[in-house]
Amino acid sequence: MTAIEFTEVKASRRRFAPSWDLATLVLVLGAIGLVIGTFHDYGITWDEDVHNWYGVFVLDYYLSWFKDNRSLHWLNLYNYGAAFDMTAALVNRVSPFGTYETRHLLNGLVGVLGVIGAWKLGRFMAGPRAGFLSAVLLLTIPNYYGQMFNNPKDIPFAVAGIWSVYYMARIVPTLPRPAWGLVFKLGIVIGLSLGVRVGGLLFFGYAGLAGLLYCAWRAAETRDAPLVLRELWTASWRVLVPMLLLSYAVMLVFWPWAQQSPIEHPLTALDYFSHVTFPFTTLFDGQYFPATDLPWEYLPTHIVLALPELTLVLACAAVPAALIEQVSRRGGPDRTRSLQYGVIAIAALFPVVYAVWIKAVLFDGMRHFIFVLPPLAVASALVADHVADRLKDFRWRHTLSGMLALYGVGHLGIMFVLHPDQYVYYNGLVGGVDGAQGLFKTDYWGNSYAEAVKGLTNYLETEYGAEFEDHDFTVAVCGPPISADYFFPDNFVFTEDRDKADFFIAFTKDNCNNALPGKEVFRVERLGALLSIVLDRREIVQAAEKVAEDSDTQ
Repeated sequence: MTAIEFTEVKASRRRFAPSWDLATLVLVLGAIGLVIGTFHDYGITWDEDVHNWYGVFVLDYYLSWFKDNRSLHWLNLYNYGAAFDMTAALVNRVSPFGTYETRHLLNGLVGVLGVIGAWKLGRFMAGPRAGFLSAVLLLTIPNYYGQMFNNPKDIPFAVAGIWSVYYMARIVPTLPRPAWGLVFKLGIVIGLSLGVRVGGLLFFGYAGLAGLLYCAWRAAETRDAPLVLRELWTASWRVLVPMLLLSYAVMLVFWPWAQQSPIEHPLTALDYFSHVTFPFTTLFDGQYFPATDLPWEYLPTHIVLALPELTLVLACAAVPAALIEQVSRRGGPDRTRSLQYGVIAIAALFPVVYAVWIKAVLFDGMRHFIFVLPPLAVASALVADHVADRLKDFRWRHTLSGMLALYGVGHLGIMFVLHPDQYVYYNGLVGGVDGAQGLFKTDYWGNSYAEAVKGLTNYLETEYGAEFEDHDFTVAVCGPPISADYFFPDNFVFTEDRDKADFFIAFTKDNCNNALPGKEVFRVERLGALLSIVLDRREIVQAAEKVAEDSDTQ
């Protein structure tokens, strides 16, 4: 390619670039529209009730001028920051929607902020097309999209995480003297991650490692020890110290318990989560294992199966592609580019490797590691963008594009059919969600209970007609009661006594759907996989009551 031709190609790309940014704008607006249009569809997850009250208590802590101390000893939630929960409690004071509907709307919008963060990082790394692809790939990971609406810990943490990685990538080229504005923004987003979970300390580690690698690279380049030491000192007071101070201050704003002892309590929380116990078994590959003694492949397997097939292929190629690009680069590897790639790779891979290495206590699949999905999506997008450049003269590129479009339509179709239970998705490596049932957890959070209650209501309305509201029915629930009874009509009465309940709602987690006998009257299914059931137990209960009455009579 001649210099003139190369210049023409670059000019053409610049002219086309706004189209990719416009496509991203349409995508983000569409995502916001989906959130607004569908937030009512999502159920209440197991953790939401306690997080809702935690947010209320933290807000009351401030409104009472620090006299209301309920948040300081609320279950084990005091070990968390309340950045999302307190914000949700505040919004709930003015929201026209119900408590949990408001939380779902806010949670979904926060999830879209994560998509924007992925776009920003991808665009910064490789241009508008890579940014667009980053946003698309993240938004179409069902485990991310499905949990955007009702996961009050892992989604906000993941969103703060991808913005942290973005600002680190922005800072790397300007070391050792980045603009104060970038350092300020990095400190804010890391502080927000700490304001959700103390695990945000990871991002300090990423930033510190990037700084050390920068200094090591500079030492190899210059072989001037005094210069490197000066740059290390400059980077420390220009980046590390202000970042630490600012992020710590932001964390304390949202974490009353940490305010009581700013050093000891965060360290205590970190130790708590490092040794957290889960005295139950968890399903993996068709067998139940103690959560404290899982096979090493538990977490990697769940991440592999949670990624759409195309994203998985691209993600697997990301590290080799980056290495090949840098090794084959004329003039040797580029320091800035290599460090940026390193930050993204560490953000995506280190938490998983570390969890496997220390044999971390794990459950609920990869839920606690959703924060690795955004950097994985960006890494995948960078590969896709590079491949698109390489294939621009490929003879069959239009055919290939058509095949990819068909795959995309098919995948979106799967997400549509799974709605609002997208988070139960498994990819084709295990035969989809139908192939995964019985091998891995599906609806472990009770998201499907909202639909189960609606199904039971319709069943009884059909049976009783206009007299439905004249009858009361007792209903027992397996797992989190709030996931079902929040949606109960007025004549449904929750009972903890399963044996005497008229109806029993149960998901398939830990075979709870087989815990009691009864007539199955409703099933919540997705793509052939059973998520939850409703059992009519009235005849069984009446028979037991009759036996008891006869026994008393005798």
